[in-house]
Amino acid sequence: MADGEIRGSRAGKTRDALLRSGEKEFSEQGFHASSVSGICERAGLANGTFYRHFANKVEIFAALVEQLQQGLCQCLREAAAGDERADAALLRAYRSALAYIEKETNLYLVGRSAESMQMGIHRHFRSEVANVLEGIVSRGIQSGHVRPIDPKLAAFVILGVIEFASMRYITWEHGLLSESVLQTFDAFLLRGIDTGTPVSTATGKSVERRTSDSESDAKPEGGEATRQALLASAEQLFGQAGFHETAISGITYLAGVAQGTFYLHFPSKVAIFTELVREVNHRFRSEEHTALAGLMDRRSMERVGFRTFFRFIGKHRGAYRLLREAEFVDPKTGRWYYERLAEGYIRGLTGGMARGEIRPLAVEPLAYALLGVGHSVALWALTNGGDKVDSLVTEATLQGVLDILLHGLSFPPI
Repeated sequence: MADGEIRGSRAGKTRDALLRSGEKEFSEQGFHASSVSGICERAGLANGTFYRHFANKVEIFAALVEQLQQGLCQCLREAAAGDERADAALLRAYRSALAYIEKETNLYLVGRSAESMQMGIHRHFRSEVANVLEGIVSRGIQSGHVRPIDPKLAAFVILGVIEFASMRYITWEHGLLSESVLQTFDAFLLRGIDTGTPVSTATGKSVERRTSDSESDAKPEGGEATRQALLASAEQLFGQAGFHETAISGITYLAGVAQGTFYLHFPSKVAIFTELVREVNHRFRSEEHTALAGLMDRRSMERVGFRTFFRFIGKHRGAYRLLREAEFVDPKTGRWYYERLAEGYIRGLTGGMARGEIRPLAVEPLAYALLGVGHSVALWALTNGGDKVDSLVTEATLQGVLDILLHGLSFPPI
């Protein structure tokens, strides 16, 4: 082997060692807490060696996200190749993606964290994976095995199922992605949740939260007024710049109070962030509760619930950034947020199944699949500027989402 080839081989091995160390560093510490020195220490290399291969921390991070993207896209393409029915190939493809994520969990955690701090990188990553899924769906439509739906929208629906299946059954508690869970996702993607029985037009007793005069008219005073001002300022700044780029001094400046006043109400920036996540969760659930009041059929509730969700995010885009970052800023709070939503979903779906409105499927995986659909489509719309001012998506997009989740992707029978 010539000297140049030897040097090239050594350089390649050094770069690979840095990538492996970077994967561990970012997946365990997160992007902002990670450092070039930490990556080099894990690799057993001098700091100067790092800069012969990467310009900075962002560059090695982007290289890892690209590695994840290429791995996922390759396994999707390979799994979907073949002569069998296109809808069966679609199932094999999404299952292959989950198997890849289960094998490369640390690398996937790096890619997921891009959602909270490098939106350009994350947007490109999701777009490339969705493009492959879109191609698989389009081939299914051409072959007559997949219904004539919007293939791009279908791609982001499938991507949402992959992302939330990974979150719940791989990254939260590794090893829970069982065959029964996968079969639930299979049935949801192909057939949807609607049993086909007539939709009930009956309404139940309308539940409306009444506020007292003191609640609706009285303004907070004293310490509570200061606390609310801090929360409002923090929501605005976190929504604009994100958690890590927002300083406590900026929050207090915008709130018009001294910096020391902040610590009379919140012990840290994380504390005010988690309080905001809980407050946004409460606001959304309150709006959803009002919108669903009086509805009796679960399918009607899904229609109204998704419309309410997209409208809420359209009006509170900064607040949704808080919710997306929660998973990475404070994992316990992030998990609490999604578990709280899933609990409500599980209760509603269980009732719908008992009444014969919803297909009898494993209810927890179905709940996370539906949450994943909402998140994925919302994120797609957000990163593309959104379609409307008052809502995140157009009515046509909303109806497309509802059609897929109610009726699935495939013509029966498979």
